[in-house]
Amino acid sequence: MANPAVLDTIKKKMKQQREELEGVRDECEEFKRQVKDENKRREKAEAEVAALNRRIQLLEEDLERAEERLKTASEKLEEASKAADESERLRKALEHKAQSEEERLDGLDQSLKEAQLLAEEADRKYDEVR
Repeated sequence: MANPAVLDTIKKKMKQQREELEGVRDECEEFKRQVKDENKRREKAEAEVAALNRRIQLLEEDLERAEERLKTASEKLEEASKAADESERLRKALEHKAQSEEERLDGLDQSLKEAQLLAEEADRKYDEVR
């Protein structure tokens, strides 16, 4: 038969090995839980990155549309500015022409008055001669 001291030593060693195995199992479970938590955080972070990338894409598309609208508005503004400049030039030309015509009309009015006076004078002399 085996020596009781050896048997006690083997039992102690087995108990120690079981306790150590239990500790390793507990550590393993804790690591599994930590890995699972890390995977969840990673998946959440990846989802956030995907959402942010989509938002960036949408913002870039909005920016492109806004830049196109700005370009169109700038072109229209340039056309309107040119039209306004042309209108101003025509306005000044018409004002100048109107002023010239008014001066001409004043001159014609004066000539008409002089001609009427001459005609009246001629009529009066004619009446005197007769």
